[in-house]
Amino acid sequence: MSQPAPPPPAPPPRDTWRERCRDWRRSVSRLNRPQHWLLTRFLKWGTCVVALYGVGGLLLGWTVSYDVLVGITSPADTPFPVYAWFLSLTGWLVVPAVVGGATGYLVNREIDKRRRVPEDDLLEQMTAQGSVPPSPRAGDSG
Repeated sequence: MSQPAPPPPAPPPRDTWRERCRDWRRSVSRLNRPQHWLLTRFLKWGTCVVALYGVGGLLLGWTVSYDVLVGITSPADTPFPVYAWFLSLTGWLVVPAVVGGATGYLVNREIDKRRRVPEDDLLEQMTAQGSVPPSPRAGDSG
């Protein structure tokens, strides 16, 4: 007599939200460098700037908050000057640093793509050429 087939095994339990976030964070390393930077570093800085601007919008008003962030209005001319100084410093220091850093990295990456001679070989060639004095030409008598 044949026995009935055993019931199929129960599917594994679904991953929790925490496990899915952990797996996503670990998988970020497979991305290229700009994408990795955007998801790891810029996300933190961008969130802080947006939160600072959002609180400034609620305290100072959205137009005044933008004007202070960009540098149009002085922080001393606002209802909350201490907070406006933090917002102004963010607009003057953090935003240009992040934009400049990202731009510099992307430009450098494009230059590296177009470089014909690897950096190590180029440095070796320059060292070799710089250490040997040029030979005198045949017709020079001094």
